[in-house]
Amino acid sequence: MSIAAPRRTAVPTAFAVAAGAGLAAQAYINGRLGRSLGSAELAATINNVTGLSVLAVIMVVTGAAPRALRRRADVRPWHLLGGLGGAMLVAAGAIAAPEIGVALLSLALVCGQTSGSLVADRVGLSPAGRRDITPARMGGVALAVAAVTLSALGAHTSPQAGLIAFAVVAGVANALQQAANGHLARVTGEPVFAMTVNFLVGAAALAAVAAVVTGLSPPHGWSAPVPEYLAGVIGAAVATTMVVTVSRLGVLRLMLGVIAGQAAGGLVVDLVAPIHGETVTAATVVGVALTFLAVLVTGRDRHVAR
Repeated sequence: MSIAAPRRTAVPTAFAVAAGAGLAAQAYINGRLGRSLGSAELAATINNVTGLSVLAVIMVVTGAAPRALRRRADVRPWHLLGGLGGAMLVAAGAIAAPEIGVALLSLALVCGQTSGSLVADRVGLSPAGRRDITPARMGGVALAVAAVTLSALGAHTSPQAGLIAFAVVAGVANALQQAANGHLARVTGEPVFAMTVNFLVGAAALAAVAAVVTGLSPPHGWSAPVPEYLAGVIGAAVATTMVVTVSRLGVLRLMLGVIAGQAAGGLVVDLVAPIHGETVTAATVVGVALTFLAVLVTGRDRHVAR
């Protein structure tokens, strides 16, 4: 790897961190909407439908769909399933954020995101090519997992093992989502088309769950502040940013950048608007710092994608 290589990844990494901060804000807003409606499932569905609407308009205006469909022969079925990972991530935010706080939720996702990313890169699912498991990459994962453990121990809310386990699974699905979406964007040449498919699949999955749980009728009615309905706009911007940068960074480095942004964004949210009396502890702050150290350690990996 040349000396200039880290410089080429600096800007994509910064975008990944910004995307992570957006995910933390999205989780907070979805959690608020879930409480207003009385249904986390409906809140997650509305998030994806809103994002889908924004992306569909952009796709029509830019004419991305016809161009993408001309290259449909290169699309594999698994490329279309990234939205399922996104649905799980949004659902985790809507369900868990009001109960355990955004900072703890964001850091709890780390275990799944890093382990899923490490495997995706190793077996060659990443559009950036196959990347071996190196000491630097393992060190980054270890630091990220340490951040989760430390923050979980420092949280004042009940550990709620079930919600934390759900967040881990959602994190794995999120890592695999980036690989699928990145390939779909690469083979079609249209990132907006890839994200529209992603949100369409996710919205369908979430709507099915919401229909079973609530019959698509919110227990508290549809009355909620307008801003709470707009988390999907953030989600669309974040997802598009990630699908563009994954080809430059690979899945693991992308996810570690996103994780650092999530942790920092979650910390800010919990400082400004703590949930259920949750207060940010020194352990949580150290956990956030460890996620950024994990990004730096992984960035020292000299392995060239193949």
